[in-house]
Amino acid sequence: MCVTVYLDLLFCNNFCADAALLYCAVKTVKGEAKIWRIALVALLGAALGTGYAVFLLYFTLPFFLDLLIKYAVAALLPLLSASFKQKRTYALCSLAYVGYMFACAGMLTALFAGYEAGGEGALSYTQRAIPSGLLVLSVVAFAFGAVRLVRRLTKRRRVIAQVCRCVLVFRGNEVQARGFVDTGNRLTTAGGQAVAVAERALVLRLFGDTLFTGNTPFERIPVRTVNGSGEMRVFRIDRMEIYCGGGAHIIENAAVGIGGERLGEYDLILPPFTKEEQ
Repeated sequence: MCVTVYLDLLFCNNFCADAALLYCAVKTVKGEAKIWRIALVALLGAALGTGYAVFLLYFTLPFFLDLLIKYAVAALLPLLSASFKQKRTYALCSLAYVGYMFACAGMLTALFAGYEAGGEGALSYTQRAIPSGLLVLSVVAFAFGAVRLVRRLTKRRRVIAQVCRCVLVFRGNEVQARGFVDTGNRLTTAGGQAVAVAERALVLRLFGDTLFTGNTPFERIPVRTVNGSGEMRVFRIDRMEIYCGGGAHIIENAAVGIGGERLGEYDLILPPFTKEEQ
């Protein structure tokens, strides 16, 4: 059987696939992704992959040895592609690269592979011809799509990590709330105390009718929003308990302001506080 191998296309496909997936793996583990370094490692990977493919045209290796060589090289390439602050991140980058390689191969198989009926009704696996440019485009699109997905998941995880269970106490009345720690909340009272911004409905549940009797003192502080400048009424409550990250942050005589807009899925916008304060 005559086999024709286009080395230039094989090398180009390997280079583009290696570069895209290495970039994806490095960005996933938050490594320092330098394009020139990733390109050099991708060139090395393309050279090794092309050379090994040609080698297998003339020689046959045992299955397990062939598997070991392929995945040993695949696991080592990410170690050269970037520098990381922690040693364990090197291992995570290798795992990410191998994982993306499997995922990308599965995607290409689903798009370009099929089955044909063989003798006696048996099905045989066949690989359809994949245009080189389409293969490269598919790999690059997969890599950048994966990076965007990882960023969204990471952002969502950070948001979840900043959501805390809160308990507000005022004259014996306790109200549960969901608070979001916002580093952009820099509101303070005239005395310099940080202010938590609460939805109006939460304040009504906490204060009840006393909010309208005029017997509950408050102060006005200036605020600036996208809609312009204004004032916010800030009340004092007996205590605010913030449970976040396995710790408790207790604020006595806490300052709570009434927000002019709905806060979405949260009841409170909390000011930032350090771990030492928890």
